[in-house]
Amino acid sequence: MTDESVPAPSPSGYPYVAGQIILYGVDLNDANQVTTLDVGLPGQTALQIRLGGPTRITGSTVLAYGYAFDGHCYRFDSNRIFIVTGPNAEPAVGCGFDEVAGYQMWRIGSAEQMLEISASLADAKTLILDSQLPGRRSPTSYAITLRTAHRNGRLSND
Repeated sequence: MTDESVPAPSPSGYPYVAGQIILYGVDLNDANQVTTLDVGLPGQTALQIRLGGPTRITGSTVLAYGYAFDGHCYRFDSNRIFIVTGPNAEPAVGCGFDEVAGYQMWRIGSAEQMLEISASLADAKTLILDSQLPGRRSPTSYAITLRTAHRNGRLSND
């Protein structure tokens, strides 16, 4: 993919759709709408993902390589896995993904809810203990510390 690539045109005929993100990647679902991921465990162990519930939910498990927003193409620093439940996949157009067969694209709104799946394989020390070291914690844990921080000798904002 080159940086001079252009995102896919809008299907509505308008050159610009506000808030639209075009996600480029491949659909990992099989014919039964099940995704099977090799997560690196020994043997033939795999993680299977299937959307289900009291109402029928259709969606795609997308291995995403890049996206387009506001007329520009971007690539993720590493491949990411998303579950997209809104739009159907279309053949990829634009951003260089139309040059190789097999890529698809999903047109999603910037406010649409998605689920990102992140799999990490390591020992317990790395996944639990090392992830809680300063600088590796989630930003919300720092926000809690900030709210209870010292205020010039006062214990309240009065």
